Amino acid sequence: MKQQFVTFFTSLLLAINVCCGEDKDPQVFSTIECQLTEPIYGQKFDFNFLHSDIAKVAKSPKGDTFEYNICGNLSRTCDGKNVAACLRRGDQEFVLGTHHVLNYRHGKMFLEFSNGAKCPNGDGDLKLFVHLGCDYTLDAQQSSVTPYAADACSFYILLETPYACLPEPDAVKSNGCSIQDPVNGHNYDLLSLSDFNYRATDRRGNAFVVNICKPVLYGENVMCPSDSSVCFIQLNSTDYKKRFFNYGTVQPNPTIENGNLIMRLPSPTPCNGTSNYSSTIHFMCDDEKKSSKLSFLGVNECVYEFSFTTPLACNDNPPCTTITHGSEFLDMRSLQGKTYELSMPTKNYTLGICSNAGQPCMANDGACLAENQQTTGLGQMNSQLRYNHSGTPYLLYTDGALCDGQTKWSTKIEFVCANNATKDNGTADNSNGSNGDGSHVLGPKIIENKNCQLLIHFQTPLACQEQIECKVKVFVEHTDDGMAEEEVVDLTPLISATDNYEAEINNASITEQQVPKSTKFFLNICRPLVPKFGLGCPGGSAACMAKVDSTSPTPEEEKSLGFPMASLVAHNRTNAELRYLGGSTCPTDSQSELSSSIELHCDMRAGLGKPILQLITDCHYQFEWATNVICPSHMCTFNEEKCEIINDDINYNYEVKTAPFTNEGKMKISIGKSDFTLDICGKHRKAETDYAEGSVNLYFTTDAPCGKSNVQLRLICSGDTKQVINYNNAGKDCNLVVNQRTPDICKFLKLAVPPSKANNGNNSGKVDPSSTEKAPTTTSAIPSTPDSKVNGSSESGEAHRPVGAILAIIICMTSIAACVALYGFSPDRRNTLRRCFRHSTSAVRYSRVQSGEEANLLLGPSGEFSDSDDDMLL
Repeated sequence: MKQQFVTFFTSLLLAINVCCGEDKDPQVFSTIECQLTEPIYGQKFDFNFLHSDIAKVAKSPKGDTFEYNICGNLSRTCDGKNVAACLRRGDQEFVLGTHHVLNYRHGKMFLEFSNGAKCPNGDGDLKLFVHLGCDYTLDAQQSSVTPYAADACSFYILLETPYACLPEPDAVKSNGCSIQDPVNGHNYDLLSLSDFNYRATDRRGNAFVVNICKPVLYGENVMCPSDSSVCFIQLNSTDYKKRFFNYGTVQPNPTIENGNLIMRLPSPTPCNGTSNYSSTIHFMCDDEKKSSKLSFLGVNECVYEFSFTTPLACNDNPPCTTITHGSEFLDMRSLQGKTYELSMPTKNYTLGICSNAGQPCMANDGACLAENQQTTGLGQMNSQLRYNHSGTPYLLYTDGALCDGQTKWSTKIEFVCANNATKDNGTADNSNGSNGDGSHVLGPKIIENKNCQLLIHFQTPLACQEQIECKVKVFVEHTDDGMAEEEVVDLTPLISATDNYEAEINNASITEQQVPKSTKFFLNICRPLVPKFGLGCPGGSAACMAKVDSTSPTPEEEKSLGFPMASLVAHNRTNAELRYLGGSTCPTDSQSELSSSIELHCDMRAGLGKPILQLITDCHYQFEWATNVICPSHMCTFNEEKCEIINDDINYNYEVKTAPFTNEGKMKISIGKSDFTLDICGKHRKAETDYAEGSVNLYFTTDAPCGKSNVQLRLICSGDTKQVINYNNAGKDCNLVVNQRTPDICKFLKLAVPPSKANNGNNSGKVDPSSTEKAPTTTSAIPSTPDSKVNGSSESGEAHRPVGAILAIIICMTSIAACVALYGFSPDRRNTLRRCFRHSTSAVRYSRVQSGEEANLLLGPSGEFSDSDDDMLL
């Protein structure tokens, strides 16, 4: 009876609000129904399809479990009551709502559950809000809980579903969004880019919202036409029905033209009397960047040109490797060159991984079947490692022998993660796939053999990927253009694959009693620590503390501060948080586990920044990290007279005219057998810093051999000086993108100069990514000029160097002879000497960093590894 009264009262309030409320905005309304009609296109969103007999379940990083249903109650009671939403916290249950209201706010749709239990930590009742977000491709985890305070009374969940999208065009339903390069056989797969919308400004006060492979995801202030992949938003329009325009209709797959990966997207929107608007997206490889970036190049008559930089556009990955949805690099090469045999009654299967299967198969067979003394090819081998929509890597061998007179046999090998949870229940033994060489291969298993295809699951740790997201959607209101929409906070540039970050300790808030001087803290972002010889933190930990005293450089007493189990959470566009959970047993509470959190915030002056331990509460360690990676892109001022880029926010400038890669502001552009001069200086230049990419973009137009050309000059912070030119003059296209890597731009971005990749073998020691003024010393690949002086050495020193070398050799030989005499005949002395060398072989150098010092953040090797050291790395 009470629930019926509450429902009636809610309906009455909604009716009063609709009929008599002052807010007449047709883009803001609520309903107790489970469906609504949006105001621009008259499209009906029906969420009744989300109702289920099984509750939707979402777990928070705090361990709470949220159960809720849509358009009806849960199938079980909560705290003895029939309800629509329930919170389980340990052994207790709390009602979050007995019913919900569906709200629409400028494209944002959300359910508000009410009539919950009284909030135990404050006034009012417990409430649950479920935001219904558009997603055409269903992810494994559809519900995510926004972090909340311990005394929170309101909770927020994001549920992504196709039912919150406009209708998907038939042409892109179940599309693969891929294409194979006819030259090298590489398969470009771009479908994972559809998880997010990408935003770019036209630099005239309007904006573009773009999706790749799918229509633009419908959402708050992104109410684009249902078939648009490129949406132009006229921000100053007062008529919301004339604000969103289709400038490019979604296409199912990219194309390859003259070796370039592109998408051409026509549209039905009229441009002039004879043509419609259209868009072209040029995909460009940058194998040094893990994130994806959209840039607006310019317009050529009615064609809008964009560049899209992504590692998914790279085709130079080694055979039997691939880059996944989350820019993870998967490598199955260690499985090559082996023969795997599987048996079924009367049938014997033989297969290879990225290589010939061997006997009894034919020379080009990747898999074959031996039955009744007859061999049947089940597919030609290839080394094209791919991954499907869910992120599972696989090999597909096609063009086998005829199966049913028409169809040819094929073999699909899906690689399944064999982590700690699955190693003990592996399905393969030594006879059908185990290498027996300690490489932890659990091996293949036949799943099915029908419809002329053999399906095999291959369990291996090589297929394991870190599942937590390092980029997340966040709602942002732009002060520069007045537009409010979802954007993406992306921390993938901070993920380290080579070294670990060492945290500073705030000595003002952390006492030596809490953290002794010998304690060090090591972290990575969104990923486990990089394995380093001597650092024995529990495997998979993303944060770790260890004792490193002055008598031994080798870490001891390592304790995990948590594992990367909870995805990145954005509090707003410039603040985000990572939580690492389930660490080692807490020393002060054996019933609890150590955990840690990293609060990241935007600071344009910080460069990559550095983690700082700020607070220890019971068993939890709290770090803060100021970084410009999380800062939004920033439009700069271009001084035409001086030809310099000015960042007004930090009062810093960069003189393009004197840049070492130019000649008085001019660059020579070589295209095939011809070349022309590109004048960087001039009028109508637009400059933009992209902190996440570590680059500065300069946009302008110029006269090129193909005519009037749109130009994007990307100045990328790098330890090497290298130029990559993308020039497109096919048909009516006339675009030039110059990727100029240079150490010279790093200071403008407050970044240290990275080590030169040309001299990786010569560089040792730690890299300091937070240094803003003084770059670390690196070995240059360019020979010094005759009058250069290195480390204060003079020409007279050069003349006497041979004499010094002879003296050094004499001293060295004398020392060796003395050591042989001293240690050669004494076992005790030999053991002492052996222990000394064992300590010195640590591959990691450690030093405590005080809060006032220059930070050495990334743990780098103290020297080159020997062959024996390589064997010890995990």
